[in-house]
Amino acid sequence: MSTERTRHAVLEEGKWAFRSKLSAQAGARVSVPEDPAMPGLSLLRHPQKFSDVLTPLLKGRFGRDVCVEQTHHSVRRHVPGKRCIVKLEVLMRSAPGAPVEQHRILAKYYSGNHGATVFENCQELWRRGFSTGDFRIAEPIAYHPQWQTLFLSWESGRTLRDFLIAGEDTGRAIEGAAKWLLKLHACRFRGGRLYGYQRHFHTLGVWERNLVSAHREMGDEFGSIRKLIKKELAQCRKGPRVPTHRDFSPEHLVVEEDRFVGLDFDEFCQYDPLFDVAHFIAHLRFLALTSFGALDYFDSQAARFEEVYASGSAVFSKPRMQLLLAIAFLKLAYLEAVVHRMKDGKKIVFKLLQAASQFARP
Repeated sequence: MSTERTRHAVLEEGKWAFRSKLSAQAGARVSVPEDPAMPGLSLLRHPQKFSDVLTPLLKGRFGRDVCVEQTHHSVRRHVPGKRCIVKLEVLMRSAPGAPVEQHRILAKYYSGNHGATVFENCQELWRRGFSTGDFRIAEPIAYHPQWQTLFLSWESGRTLRDFLIAGEDTGRAIEGAAKWLLKLHACRFRGGRLYGYQRHFHTLGVWERNLVSAHREMGDEFGSIRKLIKKELAQCRKGPRVPTHRDFSPEHLVVEEDRFVGLDFDEFCQYDPLFDVAHFIAHLRFLALTSFGALDYFDSQAARFEEVYASGSAVFSKPRMQLLLAIAFLKLAYLEAVVHRMKDGKKIVFKLLQAASQFARP
């Protein structure tokens, strides 16, 4: 949050502009959520204290003499009681007397210490080849246990979701997404929690009960599809456990020319890699439905993504992938019905359940 005069002041060669003290303070009052589950958010209301906490965390990335001059924040997403994502614009000097530079950092505030696990997993992935080349992850900078806050590099570029909505040519980006995923699944990192079909179906069972309580007809349909998937999946050859994003979607991949950066490893685990493929394709179709009114609007992109992934995978199975795709559609239906409370209407939920049913059948 800026403490400069109310007029805009220009830094080196007119490159950066400061916000006024008045507007920054007003923004702090309005934009910082009141959420006792995330104590770290309270620091954003105290600029100097926040700078004092942030400075030592940045030394490993920007040098031991780094000094934070000012910060400005903007809240990007808040899930009450769980997490909050904040973009930081940090004005700092690498050493006393050095010119002021602006850096953008992503801060993720958590309830509990889940961020510590995310940080450890990202550090290991960073060491296992995701810090260089065309396929990367956002750099893990630091984690503060007291304030339960994870700091990552802010990635320039646009998400694949943005390209799709804009109607731009995404052929190369879709292929890059599949290749990024293949690299993740082949990196041989054995850390993170173990996940399996049994645990996944337990979660679906909890969701079924919640949905029955809220919307009986939808809940009953959800339950019948869940049972069918479970029966069919039991007859498939079990997939291996490999490093799995478990929330992979066009929103979680930043594209800049030939560079692809994966985001959001909150759900990272060791699981069937084909769930990532299925989850991505389900989100492609969900985006098509909510943005263009038709599930099949991005079917050519979905087919190309699947084709590129399958050509590079030794464990690809079309029957298993389709059953996992049905699970992914059930997840989306539940989120729309219970979490988002059908803000886009019941029709969306029934279309998602219909898609789940279609892919659950042999």
